[in-house]
Amino acid sequence: MHAAHPSNQTMWKPAFKNAVLEFDPTCLQPKLEAALKAIEDRLLEVRSRGTDRRELMELEDAKRTILFLGRHEPTNLKYVR
Repeated sequence: MHAAHPSNQTMWKPAFKNAVLEFDPTCLQPKLEAALKAIEDRLLEVRSRGTDRRELMELEDAKRTILFLGRHEPTNLKYVR
């Protein structure tokens, strides 16, 4: 089993937290986009290895949350794969 670099494993979490906890509407959109990109990047890594089911579920939940928050913004998220 190949271990990923620890920073890659957790890099998406601070971006997700920053987006979810942002209350300033002028700052929210860029943070949602940054979180979505970090989550998508990590999803690609996890799916390619196919070993960490728990993290995969956590990432998918986080992605759904970001997409939900983005739909309730005046402009939709620009970064969607």
